[in-house]
Amino acid sequence: MSRILAARMMGLALLVLCPTTVPAATPKADRDWLIKRFDDVIMPQIQQSLENPVTNDQGSIAWGRSYQLAALAEMLSATRDPKYADVFIKLGRQVADARDHRHQRRDLIRDKVLAAWGSTKYSNGNHYVWAVHTGMIVAPMAQFASVVRSDDDLSAKYGEAADYFLAVAERAVAVHGDQYREGPGPDEGYLFGLWMNKPLPLNQQNAPARAWIRIDDATGKNAHRERVERLANFLKNRLRTTEDGAYVWDYWPPLDGPGKGFEDISHASINADFMVLCYEHGVVFTRGDIARLEKTLLTKVILSDDAVADNVGNTGGTNRFGAQVFHWGRLAKHSEAVRDRLIKLYRSDKFKTIGTKPLGVALMVSGLTDEAKAG
Repeated sequence: MSRILAARMMGLALLVLCPTTVPAATPKADRDWLIKRFDDVIMPQIQQSLENPVTNDQGSIAWGRSYQLAALAEMLSATRDPKYADVFIKLGRQVADARDHRHQRRDLIRDKVLAAWGSTKYSNGNHYVWAVHTGMIVAPMAQFASVVRSDDDLSAKYGEAADYFLAVAERAVAVHGDQYREGPGPDEGYLFGLWMNKPLPLNQQNAPARAWIRIDDATGKNAHRERVERLANFLKNRLRTTEDGAYVWDYWPPLDGPGKGFEDISHASINADFMVLCYEHGVVFTRGDIARLEKTLLTKVILSDDAVADNVGNTGGTNRFGAQVFHWGRLAKHSEAVRDRLIKLYRSDKFKTIGTKPLGVALMVSGLTDEAKAG
């Protein structure tokens, strides 16, 4: 055998054996795998949680059940499979039944009993309804209503439930109407914290803003459009662009400038999701902004297969909020690089057992849906 032929045969053998040459999964294969993962692992967890009613006294609904609701609404949007609607309705009604006015819990700051979910954990034992909690809880309710109303088959079966959850969402966010302020810039707006007695951090403003977007989607009206635009401008004007073109931002910037700090990637996922939602709705954020946000995630947050930065500037430690990186997944709809990177990270098993994960999987499914259908 000649040396040339031997070399060629060895090269072929290496191509077969080298893991990097294994063909990548197709979008449809990835999507099918993620859906199966959701159905086999996450759905039983949600079903189990239904057996344990919960209050929001310690923030357990806002920072726990809300992610399950959001995941179910996202899966329903991506697949139109009614099984997700069935479970959403059960979980959503359980959450709605935990509102303060159903148990005569009084907001001690407002001195009112409200149709929302108060907590004592973050206000020195005082029962208080936080805007961020309301936003986290009702945004998926309004999204559910929007998805159902946009689909004739779903609407025929779940129209009454959609009306119910939309009403719950509208009534709850109305609690925070008096917290909205215009300014300080001519095109800006922000939410004022009644307990803190000062403007809220970015994520606490943009969680209810996401709910306003979803409510407008469900009603087909732009009742909240101006407020959303002003909050989006407030956020955009406080983003900083690094030398490599990525966006970074502070957790709690001042009214008069962008600040100098870096938000942790968990709270930042709410703001990142808001930016993408705004882009999808033609509000303030452009394709160029999405490209800068993509660079943030791929160069400053996801550092390797084993390391996820703790904040958007990569100035601290790593892996404290590992699983929350998947909550940036709405970007996957607009970036193949983000989609493929998140799926690779999820398949590695490194982070998926940490923290709340249902929404991350659902967002990846959504990110694959259009391409999988086209394929």
